[in-house]
Amino acid sequence: MIVAFGVIGVLILLLIYFVLRAQNLQKELILSRSSNKQSNSKVNYAQRNLVLVTDALEKNLTQRLQSLYKSRLINQDQYDALLPLMTYFSTIVMNCCEKGDSLEESLKKALSNEEISLEGIQLVVKDLPSNLRMLWSKNTADGFIAFCQAVTSVKSSSDPQDAGQAKKVS
Repeated sequence: MIVAFGVIGVLILLLIYFVLRAQNLQKELILSRSSNKQSNSKVNYAQRNLVLVTDALEKNLTQRLQSLYKSRLINQDQYDALLPLMTYFSTIVMNCCEKGDSLEESLKKALSNEEISLEGIQLVVKDLPSNLRMLWSKNTADGFIAFCQAVTSVKSSSDPQDAGQAKKVS
């Protein structure tokens, strides 16, 4: 009889332990869900801001490219190849960031309705200086952003070699 009460006592202690353990796990689950909701709202906020920033940068890059073309610092072929990159800048970057696409995959999607192909753009990029080709060859969003910034920037320098490089590059 004493053994039976001992077994029943041990089983009751195990039951209490498992009930308390289940309650603690429920509390942890509630905290995890709350943390997950906060994280999701932060991610959504960051994503909305990223879209706004890439849209603003897209407009800025497009204006800079048009300014370079009007100033005759780039030729018609370069302008025709680089303009779709700048006008679809936000779409390309967001595809790379959200979906994990490579730059090449994002470009193919973005340029599907354009006259110029990825191969045509790559031909123009081949004629650019090596530092720009290196940025392009990264095949990532950060490389693409740096490429667009570099290709549309004009170095204001009094050195004639640098001025020649700026005309050649941009």
